[in-house]
Amino acid sequence: MSDDLKIYYPQTISDTPFPQEKVSDSSISQASSGGVYEPQTTKAKEFPRKRIAVETIGSALNTKSRKILAEFEFTESGSIKIGKYEAGISGDIRITPNGITARDKTGLTTFSLDGDTGDAVFKGTIQTGALIAGIVTVGNNNVIIDGENQRIIINDGEYDRVLIGYQKDGF
Repeated sequence: MSDDLKIYYPQTISDTPFPQEKVSDSSISQASSGGVYEPQTTKAKEFPRKRIAVETIGSALNTKSRKILAEFEFTESGSIKIGKYEAGISGDIRITPNGITARDKTGLTTFSLDGDTGDAVFKGTIQTGALIAGIVTVGNNNVIIDGENQRIIINDGEYDRVLIGYQKDGF
């Protein structure tokens, strides 16, 4: 043999698992019987299952148009807080299953809507084009506008002093 003869040996390449694939013991075998060689075989490997993320945000919120696209439901203790209350700087609004409240930068509640009773309390002026109400009470029950009975009563705290409208058995 000549010194120019080069001998090549096969390169061994180890199996590399897919990302997040469980590495299992795989047996590589090469069968030979009577000098007949077969290709190496490897145990069948399963490909990882395709994982599809549920796009809750994509199907319920459009972040580009900043719109809510689907209904959301609060848990019993769930709520939405808008803004961050910082004394003297900013107020906040809270929406809960029990109602809606807002407070100003001084910490005072400026309005509240009670989800259980239906009561509404406003600190400021209420302005409207029309108001439909059965009875409107002004002040400490001193002035009552009673639409159902078609009358206005002004009371001094002890007696009804002014009556505009009808009073059964009245004066």
